[in-house]
Amino acid sequence: MKFGVHLSTFTKTWNENYYPYFKDVKAWGYDGVEFPLMSPDDFDVQKAKAQLKAYDLACTCGTGMNPGRDIGSAHKDVNQEGVKHLKKCIDICHTLESDCLGGVLYAPWGMCISRQEGKDNIQRSLENLSRIGDYAKEKGVYLALEMINRYESYFLNTVADGLDYLNRINHDHIKLHLDTFHANIEEKSIKDALISGGKEIYHVHFCENDRGIVGTGSINWAQVKEGLEAISYDRWITIENFVMGNCEVGKDVFIWRDIEDSGLVAVKESIGFLKTLFSR
Repeated sequence: MKFGVHLSTFTKTWNENYYPYFKDVKAWGYDGVEFPLMSPDDFDVQKAKAQLKAYDLACTCGTGMNPGRDIGSAHKDVNQEGVKHLKKCIDICHTLESDCLGGVLYAPWGMCISRQEGKDNIQRSLENLSRIGDYAKEKGVYLALEMINRYESYFLNTVADGLDYLNRINHDHIKLHLDTFHANIEEKSIKDALISGGKEIYHVHFCENDRGIVGTGSINWAQVKEGLEAISYDRWITIENFVMGNCEVGKDVFIWRDIEDSGLVAVKESIGFLKTLFSR
């Protein structure tokens, strides 16, 4: 098992300088970080590579779609912008020696329509994902589709949804990404959801029910651990706290108040809980 932290936990904007936090991340016992690739054109991949090496950290990467880059769009230009965006993110993963690009890869984050209304978007998205999966495979990268809650997407909310889409895509380099914050809303049992996902669960985010310090809320972490053990999951568990209101990141993920004193506090306290939970 490897423990990581999503770098936007520390920051108030998506593109803020997060490298000053690497020293603390390493000192607290994390194995790596997750880069938010919201603007891959502006991402200095060589600097990222050098900083990872300097602190002996590994990484994963995550990204999301928006209305201007949507692989399910009927508008050719918007559709192709989405394809180009994902390929750029895959290239960055390859350069950073990360085998995982997770996140909302399939539809604009925040788009909420009925699935009947969106059925053509879903079909176009799945067809594009299959083709992008070929590109990812060439680069040694897996795409991990994140199941997010009903208030943030109509497209993919549960592991059952994800398994259905994987069957339709039928690609060995496309897997699932489970986030406990979202699963706590959508799944009847996070443990059972993990078990049903089995080998298709390729990436996992840990986040408390209120987005705060892991272990301080209502999620049953013992059962989450049991689910992970049942599927012999031995990849990344990445902390993704969003705890600061009144900022770009907070606004985008619907944080209207300060959940904890700071991202630093959330990251430091969460790794302590993780190590205790997994007796590491």
